[in-house]
Amino acid sequence: GGFAMLFATMILAIWFHTHMVRVAKLNQLRSEAEAEKSKHARMQVAKERHMNEFISHEVRNPLSSAISALSFVSATVNDPTECKFENESTKTTLKYDLNVMDASLQFINELLRNMLDIHRSASKQIEIDLKPGDVLRDILDPVASILFMRTSVKVQVECNPRDLVVKTDRMRLKQIVLNLAANATKFVVKGFIRLRACVVDDGTVEINVEDSGPGIPLEKRHRLFAKFQESLDSLNQGTGIGLAVCKNLSELMGADIWLDENFDSGIEGCPGARFVIRLNQPVEELPQEEEVTLLNGGEMNGGAAAAAAAAVAESSAEEEMDMLPESLKILFVDDDTVLRKMFCRSIKRVAPQWNVQEASNGETALRLVEEQKFDLIFMDQYMASIEKQLLGTETVLAMRSRGVDSIICGLSANDMEAQFLEAGANAFMFKPFHCEKSVLSREILCILRPNNPTESSATMNGNKGLLAPVEFV
Repeated sequence: GGFAMLFATMILAIWFHTHMVRVAKLNQLRSEAEAEKSKHARMQVAKERHMNEFISHEVRNPLSSAISALSFVSATVNDPTECKFENESTKTTLKYDLNVMDASLQFINELLRNMLDIHRSASKQIEIDLKPGDVLRDILDPVASILFMRTSVKVQVECNPRDLVVKTDRMRLKQIVLNLAANATKFVVKGFIRLRACVVDDGTVEINVEDSGPGIPLEKRHRLFAKFQESLDSLNQGTGIGLAVCKNLSELMGADIWLDENFDSGIEGCPGARFVIRLNQPVEELPQEEEVTLLNGGEMNGGAAAAAAAAVAESSAEEEMDMLPESLKILFVDDDTVLRKMFCRSIKRVAPQWNVQEASNGETALRLVEEQKFDLIFMDQYMASIEKQLLGTETVLAMRSRGVDSIICGLSANDMEAQFLEAGANAFMFKPFHCEKSVLSREILCILRPNNPTESSATMNGNKGLLAPVEFV
């Protein structure tokens, strides 16, 4: 019996030792596998980052040059004073070929941008900057301006209320809306593309992108936001990654995005589609003008402050008001929502009857000046965007080339006076500038009447040939 117990104990000890060796070996192999996996993941991330940087610099830079060169050639072809053709047929053929080239380059540019964004958003490399944004002027209007240049389909913009402000990443939200709307331009033959914003029952803000296209087939809806999905239509248009980018960016902002299964465009044979972006953010209340002494924050420089103080001492507010026109139509162009709102409120304190409109980029401003006549335009220089958009000086130059004779005042925190005046602006002012009623009214008076001896921090264009007479009605 004792021998049997000893033998069993030895067998058990041998088994236990063998088992522990096996477990240790397995743990070692598992650790090595995890380390290898982690190393592989780091190498993969480094490789993707290197590829992203390569695409971003080595591919997109020459592509941007090609797009710019094509734009120059197209402008030359469309200018009868620079390019003459023996017959109209040659001109039509050349313009058609240029349009094909432009569409192809834009497609490649959009593909590369989406590829970069989908990798960056998936690896959390995109930083989200939530700030108050004007949904109509910061999001919907800029997207509509881009669509107007890309498609002949009617683009509708609806925002209720019109002054709807919400905390969001304006650039990324613009990118989502533009991706959805640009996707619709590939499918819509007749009808509309509609950008709509509203406040829903729970008090949060919702944006809808609707169209009157052929609709999305039922069998493709379950993989709608999957990466590299099949095209949504029978013609196999698109790359299948734009919606995945929208989904990733929405999640990073804390928003929800989905397809409204019950939407119908109301146009026979064109059921259409509606994408819903629920921002999950309540409506923002901007500070009142009494809470802000300087537009865009900060303090005025000593020279401007001294000049303003001297001007106020020399003339009363009542005299200044008597010198201002009773009616004035103003356009304020700046990508900063709070700055635009504060400026508009300050202007209303100077002259409540004046008509003040806003734009958040140069493209929207160009569209507005084609539709309406403005007496005075304030133009910021740098306006952030998801795509390369016009600088303030470029917008001024484009306005003058189109015959816009409004008085234009450039705005910037940097010394951009020479650039603005060379582009055709009539005046230049540094940001920030004071929103006190008497000081602001004097600044506007100096811009409207450049020959008035009143001191001002605004710099006027010395070339009187650029100063167009303004008729106030």
